[in-house]
Amino acid sequence: MQEDDLEQVLLTETSSHLTPWKELNFLDCITSNYWNYVLVDCNAPFTLIGHCVVMPGFEEAHLLNITIHPDYRRLGIAKKAIQAIEQTCVERNFERILLEVRQSNLDALSLYQSVGFKQIGIRKAYYQLPLTHQENAREDAVVMQKSLYTEINQL
Repeated sequence: MQEDDLEQVLLTETSSHLTPWKELNFLDCITSNYWNYVLVDCNAPFTLIGHCVVMPGFEEAHLLNITIHPDYRRLGIAKKAIQAIEQTCVERNFERILLEVRQSNLDALSLYQSVGFKQIGIRKAYYQLPLTHQENAREDAVVMQKSLYTEINQL
């Protein structure tokens, strides 16, 4: 992901989330040298179909954002993106991947569980709800982790 991609990234982001990231959030990730990816349609290389942001740490990676454009959901794209991120983490000898997901996002919870993530906690009032809800309303996040230790030892 580069600054030139942000117009399309923001279109996908705003069509996908209750409280989407702003341009500044993505710019901060780009300048911080996080792993910032755009996903493109192989048949239309200038069409962005999703994006991911991963914050690498010392022994772990933190999946901060993974978003697939609504027209491309349920095609296995998010699963493939997670597997690619996981492979990169294994190659760099990371021990785990962490993420947070809205407690109400049952599709994402199901996806993460299907690729081996386990719930390790709850962050109370982590996510802001849109202004259409009561003022200052917040939603809990499910904290999930996938241990890569067994994958690292198998290499």
